[in-house]
Amino acid sequence: MVNVDPLPEFIISLSDQPWVLVGGILLGSVLLSRVLEWGGTQLLNRSARWSETSISHVFIDGIRIPLHVSIIVGGILLSLNVLEDVSSTPYVLENVSSIPYFINFLTSLVVILWMRAFVRLGAEWIEVVNAADSEYEFSPIFKNSWTILLILVTGSFLLVIWEIDITPILASAGVLSIILGLAAQDAIGNLIGGVSLYFDDTYNTGDVIVLEDGQRGTVTDIGIRSTTILTRDNIVITVPNSVLNSSSVINESAPQRRKRIRVPITVAYGTDHKEVEEILLELCDETALILDKPTPQVMFQEFGDSALVFELWAYVDHPFSEPRATDQINRRVYERFDNADITIPFPQREISYLTRKDKRMSETPLSQEENKRVTEYVEEEDHG
Repeated sequence: MVNVDPLPEFIISLSDQPWVLVGGILLGSVLLSRVLEWGGTQLLNRSARWSETSISHVFIDGIRIPLHVSIIVGGILLSLNVLEDVSSTPYVLENVSSIPYFINFLTSLVVILWMRAFVRLGAEWIEVVNAADSEYEFSPIFKNSWTILLILVTGSFLLVIWEIDITPILASAGVLSIILGLAAQDAIGNLIGGVSLYFDDTYNTGDVIVLEDGQRGTVTDIGIRSTTILTRDNIVITVPNSVLNSSSVINESAPQRRKRIRVPITVAYGTDHKEVEEILLELCDETALILDKPTPQVMFQEFGDSALVFELWAYVDHPFSEPRATDQINRRVYERFDNADITIPFPQREISYLTRKDKRMSETPLSQEENKRVTEYVEEEDHG
């Protein structure tokens, strides 16, 4: 039970009628809570420099309800203390055995409300900092850690309020910690993995990553135990942090979110390479998904078996824009090459067959000189 100090004598002597004093205390606490709530609302409405996402706005809006309830509960506890100290009404409280539990309940309610408010303030403060143009960025794992810390602190306060002796629990804490360590080693490994991923700055919420098994998607949440990824097929993948910490992860959004795409282009031998480059750069200017900076480039890669091989390098503003940008470029290349009479080659193979006459001739034995010439011809073809 929470011990409330006795009231000063000058308060008790204010009235010989304790119920009037109690009524005044309750009315005053309600009015005070209303005044503070009205003042906070006016402050938020009149402060133009505080946006709804600013830290000041979040703080004032977050403490309104806990402060309102705390003042009213304080008035109730003060009223009970007045009734207990006034000699004319001791029987009112002495005959009610549930009063200590009622006081503990009210105190516990205030503690829980403030814990809930601080959890919300911490979460929204992290979101405000991450949304602002700041060099600092907090991972969602800190939001979860902040929540766990406040729950532990609140649990400690509740144990003190209800006067629960935890000495037997502490006596068996050694054995309990060993049992929990063995049972929750995977969870502990995931927790350590999540913290390591944050300090290594491997990825953040909103980044596009590629897992070791080829899965690709956007990071939607980084929790204490696992990381959630949303693929382009709208499928949610949950990966334990310990797995991510021990495997290769490609972050396509770092150090910058834009990504370079490579589009292979082939043309027939005899095509003017300058004309090909000019057409491809013009197509990049016509494609809205292609960024102007960095400037697109056309690279002459190699002389292929049946074609000249080029590669177009260009940048898109998001990794997921790559398929659409490649599609638009390929469509435009096909149309422009067709209008410019530029041939897009494809592999061709020649098949030769022998007639009966050729077959009879092949069955005729060759001389030593003819065999030597055939051998030299085959060797030249193999090396050349």
